[in-house]
Amino acid sequence: MKNIYTLIISVCLALLSSSQAKTYKGAWFEIKYPAGFFVKPSQKSPSDANRYESVFFRSPDGIVEFYIFSPQWNGEANDIALQKSEKLVNTKKQTEGDKQIKWWTIASKNGSYTRMYQETWNETSNTKWVVGIKYKNPAAYNKYKNQYLMFKASLVQYAD
Repeated sequence: MKNIYTLIISVCLALLSSSQAKTYKGAWFEIKYPAGFFVKPSQKSPSDANRYESVFFRSPDGIVEFYIFSPQWNGEANDIALQKSEKLVNTKKQTEGDKQIKWWTIASKNGSYTRMYQETWNETSNTKWVVGIKYKNPAAYNKYKNQYLMFKASLVQYAD
């Protein structure tokens, strides 16, 4: 019975979250993010100077930040590169047909935040996207986990 209540609450929260979402339209994608988050475009598209291929979305309380990189084709997410003040905590790779999926976690050396990313590259279509979250601590991650999963699942990539 407890599991049913938990499921009902989770579904209600997901519906509430999606009804309070905004849509960001990048150069070659669109994605839904929680209303109230601050939008910070990052890497401009080389094929559309007025639009972006990567964007950060920061929570109003500043304890989490979502990230998306979705170029027209393949590309490098230079704005999330490992910094000198950070360490690579772990990586994992998996191949599913013509898709290569890579996960990695980066933490600040002083313990003030953690960043987690998932990169999906399709060898056949030569397309790539990266989605991620940066959070101050596990409680911050847990507070925004449902919104992050909604964000991640909402990515729509455009074709030529």
